[in-house]
Amino acid sequence: MIDREFVRVALFGLCTAFLSALATTPVAAQMASPDRPVQRSTMSAADLDRIAATARPRQPSRAALPGVMSAQAPMIAPAESGEAPRATAGFAGVPVRSMVDEREYRAMVEAATAARDGAATTQSDGISAQNYGQNFQDTIYHYSDRLVSPRPYYAPERSVGLLLFQAQDTNWYICTATLIQRAIILTAGHCVYEGGTGNDTGWNLQGYFIPAYSATDGSATGTNQPYGRCDIDRWFTTNDWYNTGALNGGYDVGLATCGRLHDARWSANNNRFPGGRAGYLGFCYQNCRWNYQFLTQLGYPSNYYAAGEMTVSQHLEVSGQPDPYNPGWVGLDYIFGSGMRGGSSGGPHIANLGEIVDSATDPGQFPDRNTIFAVTSWGYGLGNSSGTEIKIQGASPLSGVANANNFVDLFNAACRRSRAHFGTWTCDLLVP
Repeated sequence: MIDREFVRVALFGLCTAFLSALATTPVAAQMASPDRPVQRSTMSAADLDRIAATARPRQPSRAALPGVMSAQAPMIAPAESGEAPRATAGFAGVPVRSMVDEREYRAMVEAATAARDGAATTQSDGISAQNYGQNFQDTIYHYSDRLVSPRPYYAPERSVGLLLFQAQDTNWYICTATLIQRAIILTAGHCVYEGGTGNDTGWNLQGYFIPAYSATDGSATGTNQPYGRCDIDRWFTTNDWYNTGALNGGYDVGLATCGRLHDARWSANNNRFPGGRAGYLGFCYQNCRWNYQFLTQLGYPSNYYAAGEMTVSQHLEVSGQPDPYNPGWVGLDYIFGSGMRGGSSGGPHIANLGEIVDSATDPGQFPDRNTIFAVTSWGYGLGNSSGTEIKIQGASPLSGVANANNFVDLFNAACRRSRAHFGTWTCDLLVP
């Protein structure tokens, strides 16, 4: 005979233990799109080119930009841990010379040499600011933008590319994304999910990543995808972007898993994982937000070259600082001057871009090369009494404010997907 009192007490104990476990379980730091087949259209490289030419740059609505917050009470930036950034190492990829025939390789080298020589003859010192915040050269809003020339064939720039996707409204959009593992790309949260929706209706329907995209790079075959493209398998974003869609909070970060390359002009890339060919960049995953950082931004902004070519911008970026031209407002993201606009969203902000041999005994606070600290999130132009405009963008630090994004869990969710669907060797899980 069943002892009902025993059962009642036992159930009560189980329920209490279950509720206690829930209370001590941390809130999820990442959200993933449903594990279902992605709605993907069958299209050729030429079809994709036509879509890319008419796709809209993806950006948050202007009403949501931080510039409208000037009349509100000041926001106080939570204190950071003060600990050094924790970051992964990148991978340079396969040498270009092994992918193309000798004739095309020589042509590429000649084009690169001519571009450098041309720059040196037209500029007194070979370096100048191509565009800058007018009359703001002595502030943090000063910047220098230029075309990546001749084209992003080589590491580390070739790890960055164009993200072409169809959102829930069925329209096609463009953003910028970066390889951070063999089959994982990094971009902005608003490039993978309609922030603040809080349910599964906000995820993109389908997408493609084209590393080292160049609209004018037709070469002999007419295709502008030397490394090909990969189909997006699944989307990921932070819990706070999923639920709130708030800008200037460090939340606007997204990831995606991406399959094998196809339709590559250099056929040796086909059926290979993109990060194994074009390489991938290292990334910060803890303590990524600092008061001051000199970073290099890469992207495909629609206002430069109609988003057809990669643009590079270099600038000092600040966070947790009040904006002197927008009283009462504090930047929780990195803020900086930039001429880039829509289409640059999701682009990487990289510490120590490129390679250098440094014999100094003190290499600096963060000497690691080619490490992503943030992704482009929002931007606006702020007019003033003199009629000029301060051009400002914001970038979400990968770890969020005070590590609130728990980027380790976010990356590991994408890595588990990559390991399960593409092979355990495609990425290594992060250890907190």
